This record gives sequence, C-alpha cells and structure tokens, in this order.
Amino acid sequence: MPSRAKPLLVVGIPLLIFVVVLVVGMVRSGRDGGPPGVNEKLGEVAVTTEKNADFLVTTLDGRELRLSDLRGSIVMVDFWSSWCPPCRAEAPVLVEAYERWSKLGVEFVGISIWDDEDEVRDFVMRHGIAYPNAIDDDGGIAVEFGVKGIPEKFFVNAEGEIVRKVNGPNTSQSLDEVLTEMSDAAIGIGGN
Repeated sequence: MPSRAKPLLVVGIPLLIFVVVLVVGMVRSGRDGGPPGVNEKLGEVAVTTEKNADFLVTTLDGRELRLSDLRGSIVMVDFWSSWCPPCRAEAPVLVEAYERWSKLGVEFVGISIWDDEDEVRDFVMRHGIAYPNAIDDDGGIAVEFGVKGIPEKFFVNAEGEIVRKVNGPNTSQSLDEVLTEMSDAAIGIGGN
C-alpha cells in the first residue's frame, strides 16, 4: 500500500463510519436534516430517548458498567470526544463539578464516541478525570440515545429515568442548576 494511502484510510474510514452512524441516528430519531457535529452552544433540548434506556460499557479501567447499575443515584452521562474543542474546554468544569457532586451521591459517566483509545486515556489523565469513562467505538450507544452532536449530556433520576438532555459545553453554574433541581426533586423540595 502506498505510504500516502495509509493515512487516508486511517482518517477516512473512521470519518465515514462517523457520518454513516450519525445519519442513521438522525433518520431513526426523526431529525429533519442539519449537519451533525459539535455542539458549541449550551441549551436544554427535549428528551427523545426512551426514558429507561440502558447501556453496557467497559470502562477504561476494565470494569463493565451498565447505566442501570447506578439506579438509586442521580447520574449525568456525558457524550464527548478528545478531538472536540468544546469538550476540551468543558473538561475542567466537569472535573470540578464531579468533585463536589460525587460527595452528595451524584454519579458521572463519560462516553467518548468515535475516538482513539490512546487519545481518550491521555485526555482523561491530562484533565484528572476521576469518574468512569468508556469508549463507544462504533457509535451504537450514541445512536441509541439520539446523540446529534457533542458534547451532549443526559441526566438520569434516581429511578433510572432519563429526564433531561443538554447540548453543548456546560458551565459550573449550568451543571449546578440542573443537579440542584434534580436533587431537590429527589428529596421532595421545590414543588416538583
């Protein structure tokens, strides 16, 4: 194989898979077009995922983790990639938020999509990310959850129901607002 063709295959095949999986996901979710890609602006959107959707991943440390294993806790599931600029900018915010919220029993799970394992491991180590992370190699979980861009967060209540979805990079304030509302609702404060 010519030396110039190898880099084209290494980049082209994953890119093609990424586009095909996103198009399939858009068709399955009923999305009316628009380019897939990176979410650069923060905004809450309607949850279209089955409310009790589950997944099974193998975390970077080799453990199997199901979303349903975390039932009883509020969970934030973050779909991200190491090559995504807003994901890189958001990483310190998530690290800081996890340090605070994990002490209150809130769980975070990161799922990197269409990414290289070495790049993911480097990203997690470089940012000091302590919560479990896994790689969705083929994008199947992202498609099942209706991910249309990254970063994208799904918030799961203690009953295991996906109740909120937020596109784009979060701030400490935006994460605190969502998690505070969910925590208050879980203990019956705030009229929810």
